[in-house]
Amino acid sequence: MIRHSMRALPGFMQPFLSWLTAKPLPEDINQVRRLKPVHHILVSAGLIAFGVMLSGIGYLYGSPGPWLLGFVVATGGIKQMQVMICHNCAHDMVFEQREWNLRLGRLISGVLMLKPFDIYKHEHTLHHSSRTLLTDDDDTLSYLQGVVGLKPSDSIAMMWAKLVTTAMSPLVMLRAAWGRLKATATAPNRAVSALTLIFWTTLAWLAVALGHFDLFVMAWVIPVFAGYHISTTFRLAAEHTWPGIDVLERRGIDFICESTTGVFIGEELRIPDGAGGVRRGAHIGLWLIKMLGFHLFIRLFVMVGDTPCHDYHHRRPRSKDWPNYITARERDRLEGAHPFPTNYTDYWGYIHAVTTNFRKFQQALPYYADRLATTKGF
Repeated sequence: MIRHSMRALPGFMQPFLSWLTAKPLPEDINQVRRLKPVHHILVSAGLIAFGVMLSGIGYLYGSPGPWLLGFVVATGGIKQMQVMICHNCAHDMVFEQREWNLRLGRLISGVLMLKPFDIYKHEHTLHHSSRTLLTDDDDTLSYLQGVVGLKPSDSIAMMWAKLVTTAMSPLVMLRAAWGRLKATATAPNRAVSALTLIFWTTLAWLAVALGHFDLFVMAWVIPVFAGYHISTTFRLAAEHTWPGIDVLERRGIDFICESTTGVFIGEELRIPDGAGGVRRGAHIGLWLIKMLGFHLFIRLFVMVGDTPCHDYHHRRPRSKDWPNYITARERDRLEGAHPFPTNYTDYWGYIHAVTTNFRKFQQALPYYADRLATTKGF
């Protein structure tokens, strides 16, 4: 319904709107240019470079606007490099050769001081298992419960308050940064750990030698650590949802279908029937303000890369069409998503998606209460 209403807009806007919403028009599925992994590598690196440069210029000239915009763009690039490139390296899906995936994943993790790639790759296999997803062994749920502090017994308002507070807390950001540094220093792959620490130490000393350590912190360190923390915290709240109790307990193929959904970025363009030119223009103008303001920010900073179509990845984790996630998911949906028992589901709008996830988490309270009682031997 939302996408059909977008046909009221000029055709030249459709490619941008398809990227922004992560939902193509049906007629565009077989008409768009096919993308390769290198496209997303270059886009992510370009966003990082442009964002860091813009933040640096803004800081040097005392202009908060360019600095903030650069911070958003650089963070989005950093997060996209992790969720699209590093993530698919963990699946050995960027290059044909496994060794090249390992090398690139380790390089990205080192340059951005993410969780050491070898550890991330191992933990991510647990995340994809229907036996561990949405349990204590799942890193997503562990973060939401252990760091954000979410409980199924919380109210929706309390969950949102905890999410925003955790995302914006300087203390939590410092703890997260220290955790990344500690994980790097103690990583089992000592060679990669040493190279990462040497790289970061060299960057810091070079900034000091040039008399611009403050610029290094403002343009690079803050997006890498604070920006990444904020983006990740908000993103994880939209990553998975909770099926009904029976599906959670059974954990069959239907669990894969019902624990992941599409999260499309946007809202419906509503133009009343019979609206005149002025009224029609006013509705379109207000809609564009929302789309190019809030929703574009969410797409650039939180729901970056293929994260709106994360359900496609869980259904087709070995698909080589992952660089074309927007059309790949839609094509799979139109073809019936076989052999899965149910087709794709989706939410429109980040806030609506997270609120719905929180509500389903509340409904899963008996499942987690039973697991807790079993663990404690009640």
